[in-house]
Amino acid sequence: DTISSSGSGEWHRIDIFWDTENIRLVVDYCKSADISELEDGTPPEFDDSSCQARGTIPPFNEYLNVNTPLQLGGRYVQEFDPTHYHWQAMPYGKGFDGCIRNLFHNSKLYDLAHPGLSRNSVSGCPQTDEVCNGQESTFRCWEHGVCVGSLSEARCQCLPGFTGPSCNTPTIPTTFKPQSYVKYALSFEPDRFSTQMQLRFRTREEHGELFRVSDQHNREYAILEIKDSKLHFRYNLNSLRTEEKDIWLSAITVDDGQWHTAKVSRYGSSATLELDGGEGRRYNESFTFDGHQWLLVDKQEGVYAGGKAEYTGVRTFEVYADYQKGCLDDIRLEGKHLPLPPAMNGTQWGQATMARNLEKNCPSNKPCANVICPDPFECVDLWNEYECTCGEGRIVSPDGKGCTDKNECLDSPCRNGGVCINQDPRLRYRCVCLDGFWGENCELVQEGQTLKLGVGALAAILVCLLTILILVLVFVVYNRRREAHIKYPGPDDDVRENIINYDDEGGGEDDMTAFDITPLQIPIGGPLPEMAPKLAYPPLMGQEPNVGIFIEEHKKRADCDPNAPPFDDLRNYAYEGGGSTAGSLSSLASGTDDEQQEYDYLGAWGPRFDKLADMYGQDGESEEEEEQ
Repeated sequence: DTISSSGSGEWHRIDIFWDTENIRLVVDYCKSADISELEDGTPPEFDDSSCQARGTIPPFNEYLNVNTPLQLGGRYVQEFDPTHYHWQAMPYGKGFDGCIRNLFHNSKLYDLAHPGLSRNSVSGCPQTDEVCNGQESTFRCWEHGVCVGSLSEARCQCLPGFTGPSCNTPTIPTTFKPQSYVKYALSFEPDRFSTQMQLRFRTREEHGELFRVSDQHNREYAILEIKDSKLHFRYNLNSLRTEEKDIWLSAITVDDGQWHTAKVSRYGSSATLELDGGEGRRYNESFTFDGHQWLLVDKQEGVYAGGKAEYTGVRTFEVYADYQKGCLDDIRLEGKHLPLPPAMNGTQWGQATMARNLEKNCPSNKPCANVICPDPFECVDLWNEYECTCGEGRIVSPDGKGCTDKNECLDSPCRNGGVCINQDPRLRYRCVCLDGFWGENCELVQEGQTLKLGVGALAAILVCLLTILILVLVFVVYNRRREAHIKYPGPDDDVRENIINYDDEGGGEDDMTAFDITPLQIPIGGPLPEMAPKLAYPPLMGQEPNVGIFIEEHKKRADCDPNAPPFDDLRNYAYEGGGSTAGSLSSLASGTDDEQQEYDYLGAWGPRFDKLADMYGQDGESEEEEEQ
């Protein structure tokens, strides 16, 4: 891939095919070719003059001299006169001004970060890196994605298993049971010339269809599937007759129960198949443009995952090439994420219109449930299979009878010059990173000491702080009002009287259970009531005592005395008789008749009633009789 500072500012792909005497150059998968295909059966027309060039090598020069260093972006030579070597021509040209990435030679990827010799070149692509770091939506792509930028714009390309604008949302896998499938309805129009599929899968079955797109009658199709534990991609672009092409990875088996990422790129009749990054034997391609180049996809009836369902009755169906006892995750068509029920039924790019026999997530069938391994081995769940082996961070000893610590540093996990320190099996290893790098394996680059926050993140932080401040103010105001209410109660809360109900009548001074409300009778913050001077008891000698004056004086004294307890109470009754708890009041009229009354019982009431006893006792009655 190349990007030129003087060109359009977009990334371009260049493929060079050298086969003995023939050489071919293809630019951008020939997407700029002029194509004409009719439905009447006439041969298609394909004009590739704008994107493909062919040539031949002169005789006796068919082989490339690989003993000289590989040079990119220009040629490092010393000035000399070509006539001294009897050269008829000399290569010339100026150096490349731009960026180069993803250099493959015979399926081997070359690392351009540490060249043997360089001049006026740096690692990375500063032009696009500046665009990626300057946009809010892409400056955090490096966590779970890659920023794909041009000289004018940038976007996040999420790693497998992640989605979202900034690639921060993990995808949720789905388990496909027997006779399971998902049917999609797309909300976009698929491109006729190119098809890109990408998905993650996990299985222990040898056969099964992963994903397919086709036309309405299933004559033109592109199918990604597993056959005999190998990954296949087959496609047919001719709707009148079958001209199927098939590319597959013959050296890699995929039924090992591990997660794999498959990626298919079709451009016309050419196609590439990649597995887990697509390097070495995990890559295959068919890079020829012949015959039909278009694939018409029915976006309502032609997109399936897990197999294609054919209805055999009103309510019965059969899934052909059933992908069962496996899991799928992160399905993308033309780079657009498609939903996987039951966790998600729709995205902005498509809806799952039909789904059968699916389960959320990708759980194992618990193979270690009834397995007991001999010491010191333990049962390890390998997803639907088990193995008695050493635990994480340990390996089997050379004699095969025990376990020893695994030295993870032998695999060189630390990147960017980090130093690996082997630790106990529980902690495995630790990387000591150089300045400017961090992460578990020193794979992340520190962008200075400042923390970059987007406008949305800053707004969220400010809203949280404002909410906390409002809650604190409400709490303080509430506590202060509550304290003021307790200290200075309102008029409704000023209780000055206590009303007590009794079931008996006239407790008198024997009623000692009443609550003393003397403190409540003292006015709050006001002067004490004026107390009348205590009057002495009238003398017993001299004039005859007047009972009315005596009672009136004691009543006034009791009313003005704040310390007098309420031994007696006042009751109001609406009626008298059997319904009143106080009983009948008819006995009060007995004092008005002329019958003789006995008052000797007054002497037993105590010293406070001695006066009454003297007035109404036997002595008083005898004096009245003498006066008569």
